[in-house]
Amino acid sequence: MALLPFLFCCKKDKGHSADKAVLTFSNVVILGNSITYAPANPSIGWNGNWGMAASKPELDYVHILESHFKVNNPKVVLSVKNIQPFEVDAAHYDFDAELKSLRDSHPDLVIIRIGENVSADVDLAMFEKRYAALINYFKADNPNVIVLSGGSIWGSVIDNVMAKHPPFILLKSIVNEGANFSTGLFADAGVAAHPTDKGMQNIASLIWDYIKTLK
Repeated sequence: MALLPFLFCCKKDKGHSADKAVLTFSNVVILGNSITYAPANPSIGWNGNWGMAASKPELDYVHILESHFKVNNPKVVLSVKNIQPFEVDAAHYDFDAELKSLRDSHPDLVIIRIGENVSADVDLAMFEKRYAALINYFKADNPNVIVLSGGSIWGSVIDNVMAKHPPFILLKSIVNEGANFSTGLFADAGVAAHPTDKGMQNIASLIWDYIKTLK
């Protein structure tokens, strides 16, 4: 899967000032699924190269969070990777093959935002073991890294599993508002199940509000 470093220009955001009460990060890694990053796939009507189905790259939740991180540290490096294979087959996901370069970059914040592609009949004991191993993979030689997880926007059987390994943010509250989803905006039902720009903003806001509580 693609590993994309997000290196944006260091233009000062005139609408915000640095909030010294918020932790400053220099190396942020976001792991997720197609809501986090989806390459273009014209066969399903998706022509973007960012979080499905945001209308522009700057309007997906990753880029919105990046803009917040930039306020306190304009030089922050943010990397994103789609780990959908972990959702669908956690037992056989190869951490070294997929994540070693990210781990070895020694991030100070890792955000794991998954759940939508996990089967309802997944072996929860197995998944929890592998999820804990995923967290420990980043912490093994980088014990001070913060690993923050966010649950499914639809609600998932693994939300409770992830919550056992805090910090954890429950995100399924956005499912209660239809305007958060792209129903009717794309012919493909899978794409249409993804967040709109508003949904992406709400995901980013929930995550950022939690980040502001980290000490």
